[in-house]
Amino acid sequence: MAEDWLPGPPPSPNGADADNGIELFSHDIRSAVADVVGGLRLVDFSQLDAATAAQLQRVSTAGESLARLLDSALDQLGGARSESEPVPLMAILRNLERRWSGHARERSMSLRLDIAADLPTVLHLDSAALDRVLANLLSNAFKYADWGEVLLRVDMRSGEELRFRVCDQGPGFTDAALERLFERGGRPGGQTKPGSGLGLHIAKEVATRLGGQLQVSNAREGGAEVSLLLPRPAWAWAPASGADLASPDAPPVLPDLSGLTALVAEDNPTNQLLFTQMLDHLGASWKLAPDGAEALRLLSGGGFDFALVDIDMPELPGTEVIARTRALAGETRLIPILAVTAYVLQEHRERIYDAGADGILAKPVGSLAGFGQTIATLMLRTRGAAPEQIEPQPAHRPAHSDGEHPNFCPERLERLISISGKDGGREFLSRLHADLCRCRATLATAAAAGNADEVRAQTHVIISLSGAVGALPLQDLANLANAAAHRSEPSESQARTLAEIDTRLAGLIAAIAGEICARFPDATAPPEAAG
Repeated sequence: MAEDWLPGPPPSPNGADADNGIELFSHDIRSAVADVVGGLRLVDFSQLDAATAAQLQRVSTAGESLARLLDSALDQLGGARSESEPVPLMAILRNLERRWSGHARERSMSLRLDIAADLPTVLHLDSAALDRVLANLLSNAFKYADWGEVLLRVDMRSGEELRFRVCDQGPGFTDAALERLFERGGRPGGQTKPGSGLGLHIAKEVATRLGGQLQVSNAREGGAEVSLLLPRPAWAWAPASGADLASPDAPPVLPDLSGLTALVAEDNPTNQLLFTQMLDHLGASWKLAPDGAEALRLLSGGGFDFALVDIDMPELPGTEVIARTRALAGETRLIPILAVTAYVLQEHRERIYDAGADGILAKPVGSLAGFGQTIATLMLRTRGAAPEQIEPQPAHRPAHSDGEHPNFCPERLERLISISGKDGGREFLSRLHADLCRCRATLATAAAAGNADEVRAQTHVIISLSGAVGALPLQDLANLANAAAHRSEPSESQARTLAEIDTRLAGLIAAIAGEICARFPDATAPPEAAG
């Protein structure tokens, strides 16, 4: 049980051999736990009866908690420090509910969550440590109450203090227990329930490390009430002294994907674990397909908000899965799809977009925030809506400083001009301006006529031109419009994408015209592009 485990101090390492032994031991333990968790993730819970599915879901969630605990413990043994990281609060609460609802049913009890509306969306803390505190509090509540309801209430107190309260309907704390709270081995004698009293001791120690505190009392109406109080500095990111919120050290914004269900089509066990853990972290639900044939079967049944499809899979390659999905009847053919691949050269990108993908997620996935923002951007471009906690933008786009132009990358443009030389630079800018104007006018005509082939042709040119000068947001939009045009599916989201492309093209055209006039004062001002 969670309350009966307390790690002792790490053993004193004895030179390089000890360090090497810890590293090898950690690797083997992590591999074994990953196999257990990965195996449970392959279970299709929809094919099981409700009771069996609930218990296996409980085991799966507990296994993931065990994996986080082991990671933390093994990192400490190896000398690493646990780092705070952004995590959606609802993802934490949903994992707790999945795990402890099984305990409640097992004891003919119930678990209820009461979640206030004014909570922070994302917490910046050690989520494994928070899980340890709350798991110990819930475990104690179920053990000592033994009947009725256990309530987890989450709200905000004055001063932006986040409060987690675990309330039960049991006998509450005796006076002797209240006198020795939080002591190691402080449980008074004469108890009928098994246990050593370590639960509150562990919770207190970890809560202190988080920057919070525990409060314990007996409720007026009966039962025990234990609260974890986290002041704002414990859960909110704050810039370093003298920095501001635009500091490059600020954590990237993390979207909350609660309410979305994803299909993860991936055959590699490591990537399966990585993607599903990231989705868990962001609050999304998911189903796993270990090969292309299973992915197509699941997609054909519907019920997904988006799909991550690996390109290289057994049974059926990802491009074939995407193409066959686009050929399905009904709304399923319009599902937003991110192709996942390590091959991102132009020839591969064209083949993937030709199949009907809406975007490409490059392996290896470098960050949780980049992963989440890619999905948020995908939902915005294809569905016209994204998680409200984020203004989606590609994670690798740097913020513009005062000297940068919002429509292109000045450094990249400067390199192209310097390569061309002074006279060649003038010709390059003039031709670029003319090509952009021509693309804008032709694309507007094609969009108005619903000519998908012409939209594909013009967005392909825009992808190349915008990439050359570092107009990366425009390039992203053109990629999305190009993929949608391959499906020949007119939609409101496609119309919005084309309208935004037109606006960004107008900005880029005006910026290039400004560059021509500034660099070559004797040049004739280029004509305005057609609107």
